[in-house]
Amino acid sequence: MPAAVDILLVSPGTTSGWREADRALADAMRSLGLSVAVARPTFRLARHLRRGILATDLVEAAASRRAASQALGTHQPRAIVFSTVQATMLQPRRRLRGAAVRFDAPPSLNRRTAGARLLRMLERRGLSRAALLLPYGLRPAEQIRDAIDVDASMISLPVPIEGLNPLRQRQPIALAYAGNPGKKGLDMIVRAWEQADCGERRLVVAGIAANRGRAFLRGQAIAEPPAIEWAGVLGAARFRALVSRAELFLSASRYEDYGQSQLEALAGGALLVTSPSPGPYEALGLARELDANLVAADMQPASLAAALEEAIGRAPQQRSSYRERAAALTAAYSAHELRRRLRRDVLPVLLGDR
Repeated sequence: MPAAVDILLVSPGTTSGWREADRALADAMRSLGLSVAVARPTFRLARHLRRGILATDLVEAAASRRAASQALGTHQPRAIVFSTVQATMLQPRRRLRGAAVRFDAPPSLNRRTAGARLLRMLERRGLSRAALLLPYGLRPAEQIRDAIDVDASMISLPVPIEGLNPLRQRQPIALAYAGNPGKKGLDMIVRAWEQADCGERRLVVAGIAANRGRAFLRGQAIAEPPAIEWAGVLGAARFRALVSRAELFLSASRYEDYGQSQLEALAGGALLVTSPSPGPYEALGLARELDANLVAADMQPASLAAALEEAIGRAPQQRSSYRERAAALTAAYSAHELRRRLRRDVLPVLLGDR
């Protein structure tokens, strides 16, 4: 007999960021007195088929269906929450009715390759049957609303920013995250770094092993700068400790689905120097509000280099003011706010009045 639970969270967990976001959501639900079971695909065989965007999305969809089916053999949930749009694509229709879907951005926003029409059809199939759509952040980006043409209610939920202890004395480093070096614009970051006058500062690149990062740069015909350091793939606690002492955070994503690292950088006291990346980039509006000159004018390395030099030239009082305002702007990205929105807006729809 399947065990009764309140929520089944179907969590593909294909990146460390997704796993952290899902952990925070499950913890918030449990803190509200709910029982939560997590279904997570293993991708033991499926990962070998993940070649290109279309194949990756379909493999994630198939693996998520299998994981959900296995979990439903041992659990009887009152409601199901899918933590990506892809996780809904191949689910049985009956499984989607009344469910919630949490995501950073729908695939239709940035899928332009062959097969995009099929993915769009599968996306609509899943989302049109859901009871709730739960995009990341404090407010759904307009482009998310425009891309999702379905009648389901939409309630945004922040990914909590936790474990940061900003240091008053910062180290002379610019931190960058390059888990996916092409998408995260590692080539543009390094070119901008080489063009800017960065003094004795170091460029510390996290999220990627040194051999992969060097191979990527070689493929782009870019020489490795002497001042670069490869921090490797870090756990959440180590990455946040690095954020908390970095002077700057340098970002040049070619497309940004949400930007949790950039939000953590702001909360952690680093000055955010960023390109105006397309996508529902939550931190971009905050960066412009804090200091528009630290946002590059366009997606060119020269513009990012100019914004980097602006940040380096900020006086101590300007930096202090920036950090104080950044802390205030990011304070609402909290576990408390996540619980509040779950209790007030989400659970009454998913579970009825509690």
